[in-house]
Amino acid sequence: MLPLPEKFDENEWFLLLCVGLSYLVVFLLPRRFPRSLSVLFLLIGTTIARLSDHLLASPKLDLYNIMDTPNYDLFDLITYFLYAPFSYLFLYFYDKWNIRGYWILLYLVLCTAGGTLFEWINQKLGVFTYKGWQLSYSFSVYLAVQCLVLLFFHWVMRRQPIEKADSH
Repeated sequence: MLPLPEKFDENEWFLLLCVGLSYLVVFLLPRRFPRSLSVLFLLIGTTIARLSDHLLASPKLDLYNIMDTPNYDLFDLITYFLYAPFSYLFLYFYDKWNIRGYWILLYLVLCTAGGTLFEWINQKLGVFTYKGWQLSYSFSVYLAVQCLVLLFFHWVMRRQPIEKADSH
């Protein structure tokens, strides 16, 4: 079992609140995709976050810590649950609003700015502690990741012609 944090303070409360609210939003929205694709779209965000953190916060690079210490604890794991609803919501609204053409670039930039702002809030509340990382790096990482997620989305949708779960 993973250890609990050394102290339970604002970053743990903030993380629990964000995870709870983000999943609540996902579950309250009208269904847009079949369950199998919804799960896939939730997992892509968590997978990319886990891979990125494994590379960037690994002992070799050690650019930042997640939560209070460099040691992996239960709340480090809980942070990955936050990425799933964000990737799902990113794709949900992209599809719902039928974003095409040059609007895709605007959507990507706005979502990237929103992700960077959310990371800044997390950093201020102690969810992330930078040791060689700078917030400005995150913008380019989020932009690249969101482009990959959109490419993945289009690849899946081309191969799985589906009827939308909701029609409005």
